[in-house]
Amino acid sequence: MQISMWVPYDEGRLRRTIKIVLRPQMRLIRVLGAILVVMGLLLALAGGSFELNLLAVVLGVVCLTVIGPITVSRAVSMQSAVIKDGFHMTLSDEWLTIVYPLAESRYRWAGVDKVIDTPEAWYLMCGKVQAFTIPKDTMTQEQRAQFAAFLAGHAERQAGRAFL
Repeated sequence: MQISMWVPYDEGRLRRTIKIVLRPQMRLIRVLGAILVVMGLLLALAGGSFELNLLAVVLGVVCLTVIGPITVSRAVSMQSAVIKDGFHMTLSDEWLTIVYPLAESRYRWAGVDKVIDTPEAWYLMCGKVQAFTIPKDTMTQEQRAQFAAFLAGHAERQAGRAFL
């Protein structure tokens, strides 16, 4: 496999990637928020302090609704200006290579732990906090099919290693 493409900067794509990376942490924060809301309401029914009940409910609602978007916005704003010029991506049988105008990165496929396939992109997860986005709209239909077949083979190879 040898796929080469130019990927323009897309803040929406970056936001979606960050949301996918943060999904497990945000899920925990939402569960904690729901627990706080329920605790506040139960304490109110039990006749607890109004201020404490209100504080629990407000903190719970904040955890449920505000922390996720704020975290994503902060993560986007903290990205290096280097990425805003777009990048050239090369996918080969051994490497994922990303070349920005001022930086370059290469990753072996063996370092990819998980692949999340969505209608607009593949998200390659390397560990729990790093992801690479392979956008589908920058590829031809033939390249998408070729890459999907490569990923299926990669998943089989990774599963085989787990049993060794």
